[in-house]
Amino acid sequence: MTVTTRFAPSPTGLIHLGNIRTALINWLFARVNNGKFILRIDDTDAERSRQEYADKIKHDLDWLGINYDETFDQSSRFDVYDKRFQQLKDSGRVYACYETAEELDRKRKLQSATGGKQVYDRSALKLSDQQKKDFEAEGRKPHWRFLMNSERVEWDDLLKGKISIDLTSLSDPVLIRADGVPLYTFTSAVDDIDYKVTNVIRGDDHTSNTAVQIELINALDNCNITFAHHALLQAASGDKLSKRDGVISIESFREQNMEPLAILSLLATIGTSNSIELKDNIQQIIDEFRIETISTSPGRIETDLLNALNKKIVQGFSFNDVKDRLANVDDRIDELFWDSVKGNLATVEDVKSWADIVFNEDKIEVEDKEFIQQALSVIPPDPWDENTWELWTSEIKQLTGRKGKELFLPLREAFTGMKHGPEMKQLIQLLGREKILNRVNI
Repeated sequence: MTVTTRFAPSPTGLIHLGNIRTALINWLFARVNNGKFILRIDDTDAERSRQEYADKIKHDLDWLGINYDETFDQSSRFDVYDKRFQQLKDSGRVYACYETAEELDRKRKLQSATGGKQVYDRSALKLSDQQKKDFEAEGRKPHWRFLMNSERVEWDDLLKGKISIDLTSLSDPVLIRADGVPLYTFTSAVDDIDYKVTNVIRGDDHTSNTAVQIELINALDNCNITFAHHALLQAASGDKLSKRDGVISIESFREQNMEPLAILSLLATIGTSNSIELKDNIQQIIDEFRIETISTSPGRIETDLLNALNKKIVQGFSFNDVKDRLANVDDRIDELFWDSVKGNLATVEDVKSWADIVFNEDKIEVEDKEFIQQALSVIPPDPWDENTWELWTSEIKQLTGRKGKELFLPLREAFTGMKHGPEMKQLIQLLGREKILNRVNI
């Protein structure tokens, strides 16, 4: 049987690093096993789902290089869910419930006050046909629960080992809301069966839900799915990641001009027994993936680590790697320019700040006017090369007696307006003799 995994986001917001890590693990597992990776859009909740978010999810995956072999929207399968629901109904595995949300909440509070389990008491199973008619005459519409038969469900989790869940500690899950909308527990089980998913890899917040889904899958079609539950990533603060936290969305990192490979390198190694390091390419990430290295302890997203990985990528780019992107920033940037400034960049697009410095015609106010005048009095003639700076500063040193920081910092500030940056022996070649003479205001 072909190994088949899936990533099943809800299009209710931007996906973040935690969501993408789950997608990446599933994608890598499929690729390592020459299998199939499915993107399933869980959009049965019409009130909260948005097409714009579904489109952005696909764009995020494409941008990162996580390609899917098949995709579908759950909203296109309502007729399938209706048939599967009828199958459960015919076999007596679902039952109609008429409690309102307020009534269910009162039950839970009473159970809590008396020290009992906060699970649904199955009182709807005792309703007579007349009571059901009376409820419906009042305008109530039933929601439908799945009747769990087993007391305990056990499985061998690919990451956590043997797991045993007491189903008596869980409420019979609602499969169909009162408005007729099927819920995740039901639709996910149906889709996993129909699309022949062999491996469900997801966050450990789904562990108890998995027990319910195994029971449901067995009631529908006794197929064999292997489950694996990884620890969720946390924010640097230790808080849970959230779609509402836009600063860690994939879209936000793209807008910050982060490199996809930096994100993938971080997510492929964070929360594993491997050290966090930059990978050469996405194929290396595939080749080195081993699901057993994923830790059961949560990893924390440190954006400093991501920034460091991104900086390493950028500073390793040749001019040919990025020339098309540089042309969009400023078409005057050439190979000498790129090689001169890339060591000071955190993103490729940061080159704009140095383009602004090199190409602008603004005057720079000089504080140490007398020293700069002395320096300009011995400015070398054209043409300039990589030896010009050393020869020029040696002459300035002899003329003024200055050395070290007292020599170099005033020159950098006078010529660039900055106290830091690329090596001056390269920068002055970009600026040129005429521009330096014209821009220094003394």
